[in-house]
Amino acid sequence: ETKFEKECETTYEEECETVNEQVCDTTSETKTDYVTRTQCTLVKEEQCHDAPEQFCNIVQKPVTKYKDEEKCSTTTEQICNTVYEQSCTTVVEKDCTTVTERECSYVNGLEKCWDEPREKCWDEPRQSCKQVPKQMCRDE
Repeated sequence: ETKFEKECETTYEEECETVNEQVCDTTSETKTDYVTRTQCTLVKEEQCHDAPEQFCNIVQKPVTKYKDEEKCSTTTEQICNTVYEQSCTTVVEKDCTTVTERECSYVNGLEKCWDEPREKCWDEPRQSCKQVPKQMCRDE
């Protein structure tokens, strides 16, 4: 008998790595433009305005990433039982028996008879059976 069991384990892994990140600052700088206008006379006028300018740098910044990984494995357990099966074979045995045969012969014209014992044998087939242990396993 086989039992299947799934075992899982989740591991958390912390991974630290450095990534590049763009950091920008916006600064305002006052710029002066000189504009010429036509009036009855030429007048030069000063106009001021803020001109925002952006400056960026690449800085390295440590970042921690978390990885969770599930590892599973299947375990099997096999349960077996011993069962007995009958196993039979044919064996040949020699059987013998003593038989008496009557024998006669003629001596001087007279018949003389007597019983002569003889052994008579033959092959006798027989079935021989025995219990044989066998492992039986099954999956569950």
